[in-house]
Amino acid sequence: MTQLFKAAGDDIDLPEPASVLRRVKDHEAGKHRPKDPYPLLYCRVFGIDESTLLHGAPAPEEPHRDDLVEHASWIEQTNVGDSTLDLLDETRHHLAERHTRTPPALMLIDVLRHHRRLQKLLRGGKQRLRQTRELFRIDSDLLAHACILLGDLYNDESAAVHGEAARLSAEEAGASQAAALSAQAKTDRWRHRYASSADAARRGFGCSPTTPLRVLLACQEANAASLLGDFERARAALHRAEEAAEIMSDDSGVTLWSCPAPRRALYALSVALQAGDPKAALEAAGAAENAWADGAPRVVASWAQVRFGAGIAYVMMNDIDAAAEHIAPALALPPEHRLATIASYLVRMDTRLQAPRFRDSDAVSSLRGQIRAFNSARALLPAEEDA
Repeated sequence: MTQLFKAAGDDIDLPEPASVLRRVKDHEAGKHRPKDPYPLLYCRVFGIDESTLLHGAPAPEEPHRDDLVEHASWIEQTNVGDSTLDLLDETRHHLAERHTRTPPALMLIDVLRHHRRLQKLLRGGKQRLRQTRELFRIDSDLLAHACILLGDLYNDESAAVHGEAARLSAEEAGASQAAALSAQAKTDRWRHRYASSADAARRGFGCSPTTPLRVLLACQEANAASLLGDFERARAALHRAEEAAEIMSDDSGVTLWSCPAPRRALYALSVALQAGDPKAALEAAGAAENAWADGAPRVVASWAQVRFGAGIAYVMMNDIDAAAEHIAPALALPPEHRLATIASYLVRMDTRLQAPRFRDSDAVSSLRGQIRAFNSARALLPAEEDA
């Protein structure tokens, strides 16, 4: 009532309030159709026009059939089909399978080329949402692969960038971040961020199904924990790796994310060296050699690291002749396979050989010269135009 009189103002005369109230109630009950000046007043009060007041809001216009067909066609538009996605994923898988058999510089060229192909698809057109997620998932694995390769080629800073991009891509895809976290764990370890490395590996272990990658992540946690000096955590992680290996699906032993018995033994060797236990390190090296003798695939990088790791154990035991004999075959490794992970073992050995007790040893001088020659001809990043 008050609002009606305010809407009337000075330009519309209304009867007594009791009479106005009766009219309003009649209008609400549908007894009488509002007549002037009531339609105008109602419009002023409710902020609507007279047509809407008297006839109601117009019915929404039904979409035309042609408009619906056009909208459905737009939804189905994509610059990548399902068969193309299958091909892209198969190529990613083949790259991972070739990882241990291809020099890292050449492998990096192929991985980055495939990554750029996916980036063009993601940015160059429209996909259906599930196809976009699949592209991000495939690209996440490629970026994680590139992260590993860049670390092998002594470029930890670029590796870190690719590792984070891999994690973000997996997150965008709603996919497992396990591969990206494995790559980040390795990169953080080489950047001496051991706590971050161990934690990344543990998170990856938690989000990975029972696959070779899950085993690898447990081993990576063990390695980083031993570098922190937390040998209880390291041994627990190695135990989880063995438990996972017992129930995991088949491991070809040669993919990027493989962790067969020789590689698990290599991680146990590394933990033993950090713990200052050369005997346990040599036992682990022997376990790796036995696994290869039983038919496990011999991956060059793992074989060289086992040889050099055992050499460090012999140096810790002051047996220089045994150390030299043990590492001699691996010193013939071609330069394109001399990765950062391999060279680091010789760096550690050389540090031990600088101890005062070896100062006057000709055998030690000779061995250190061989180490310098090996590490001076290391694997190199591909030329910028190739990568």
